[in-house]
Amino acid sequence: MSDTPPTDRSTDRPRWRWPLILGGLVGGALLVGAGLGLGWYLFYRPVVNVAVQLPAPPPPPAPPGPDEKQVKALEDQIDKQKAANKQIEDQIAVLKERLKADVCTIKDPLGKTTPNATPAPEGALPGRKSEAAPAADLIPAAAKTGKTSSGDLATALERSTVLIVSPNGDSGSGFFVSSNVVVTNHHVVGDVPVGSEVLLVSKALKTPYIGQVLATSPKERGDFALIRADVPAGTALPLPLAAEPTALGDVVAAGYPAIGIAMDRDLHRLADGDLKAAPQVVLTKGTVSAVQNRDRGPIVLHSADISPGNSGGPLVDTCGRVVGINTFLVSDQQTSKANYALGASWLAAYLRSSKAAFDWRSDSCT
Repeated sequence: MSDTPPTDRSTDRPRWRWPLILGGLVGGALLVGAGLGLGWYLFYRPVVNVAVQLPAPPPPPAPPGPDEKQVKALEDQIDKQKAANKQIEDQIAVLKERLKADVCTIKDPLGKTTPNATPAPEGALPGRKSEAAPAADLIPAAAKTGKTSSGDLATALERSTVLIVSPNGDSGSGFFVSSNVVVTNHHVVGDVPVGSEVLLVSKALKTPYIGQVLATSPKERGDFALIRADVPAGTALPLPLAAEPTALGDVVAAGYPAIGIAMDRDLHRLADGDLKAAPQVVLTKGTVSAVQNRDRGPIVLHSADISPGNSGGPLVDTCGRVVGINTFLVSDQQTSKANYALGASWLAAYLRSSKAAFDWRSDSCT
C-alpha cells in the first residue's frame, strides 16, 4: 500500500477560466445596456417629418371666349321678350281698368245706336277690298262632319274662341279660322292702324299672346277684322264656316261677355298679373229667329243670349260650323232685345277678298 497522499484536483484547474467568465458577464451587461439605449432611442427620440414640396400643377387653359354673334343674337332675343312682356303687362293693366266698367259695348256695325235701328249694310260683298291682305297661308285642320255632342262642341269652342284686348281698352271675343288667324269685329280692335298689336287670352292658349292686326273692313262694308296669332301648332282649333241656317235651327254663341266673366276669379287673377290665368269661355244656346238681308249681306237674328263682350265671337250650328259672327244687339225701353250675328257667307266673302285661308262647308248639318 502506497504511502502517497491524495491529490487535490481543485488546485489543478486552469486559472485562465476566471477572466473569461468575468469578461462574459461584463459583455452581457454591456449588451443589455446597449439594447436598453437603442430601445430608448427608437421609442423616445423626437420624430422629424420631412415633407417634400412638389411644384403646383399648371392652371388649366382658359375656355374660349363666347361667339360675339351668338351673344348679340341672344341679347336681341332677350330684348324682344322683354318688350313683349311689357306689352302684355300694359294691356293687362288696361284690362284691369276695364273691369271697373263694361268690357265692350256692342253696337250696330253701321254705327246706329237708336233702339229701333235696323242694320242694313248696302252693296254686294264679293269684290270689296280690305285695308290689307294678310299673309295667312295656313289651312285649318279638317273638322268633323255631322252633328257633334254637347261636350265635344264645348271643347271645340273652348279651343277656338279667345278674349281680345286692344291697346285703346276695347275688348271682345274672336275665334280662329286657321291655325294662325283670328277673326273678330272691327269695333273690337277699335280704330287702330293695321299692324297694331292686341292681346289674346284663353285657357287653351295657356298664356297671353300678342296678336297683330292684319286687316279691317271699312265700317260701311261690314264689321270684320283679322288678327295674326303665332301660337304653337296644335294649340288652337280652327272652326269651319257654313251658310246661314234656316229659321228655328239650333245655334250656340261663344264669347266673353262682361256680365258673364265679371265673377270669374281667373279673370281677376289675370288682371293682377297671373299670366297662367284666363277666364272661362261663356256658351249660350238658342235658335235662329230669321235670316235677314240675304241679298245684301245676311244677318242672323237669334235667341242665343249675347251681351257686351260677345262681339266678334262665333255663332255655330250643332255641327260646330260658324254660321255667323256675333256683332250687335238692339234693345228698347221695355228691356226687350234682339241678338244679331253677321252671316258666315258675308264673313267668307271678306276672307276671300283678304286672301285669308279658311274652311268652307257646303254640306248640311245632319
